[in-house]
Amino acid sequence: MLLGVPTSKGGLDDKIHESLVRAETFTLVELENGEIKDVEVVGNPYKSEPYGAGSKVALFLVNLGVKVLVTRVDCPKGKMILDSAGVKVMKIEGELTVREVIQKMLRG
Repeated sequence: MLLGVPTSKGGLDDKIHESLVRAETFTLVELENGEIKDVEVVGNPYKSEPYGAGSKVALFLVNLGVKVLVTRVDCPKGKMILDSAGVKVMKIEGELTVREVIQKMLRG
C-alpha cells in the first residue's frame, strides 16, 4: 500500500506539512506486511500554482499510485478525483512526523 504525505524536506522524520497543495514535497511510503518497504521523496510541481492546485495535486498523487493520503487539511477541490480513484484520505491533527503517523497506523 502506497501512502502519500505532504512534507517540507521529505522523509520519515519530516513533519507533515500544514498544507496539502503548498507542501514542497510529498513523502511516499510503501507499506507491505506491516513494515516500511520503501520511502521516496518527490517534489510538488504545483506548490506555486495560483489556481487549481488542489485538483492538480490530487491527480498527481493518483498518478503516482497513492492509495492513502495522510494530511492535516481537507482537499475540497481534489476530493472528487481522490474518491473516484479509491484513495483513502486520512486526516490527522497535530504536528506529527511521517514516522509517528505510520507507527500509529501500524499499531491500529
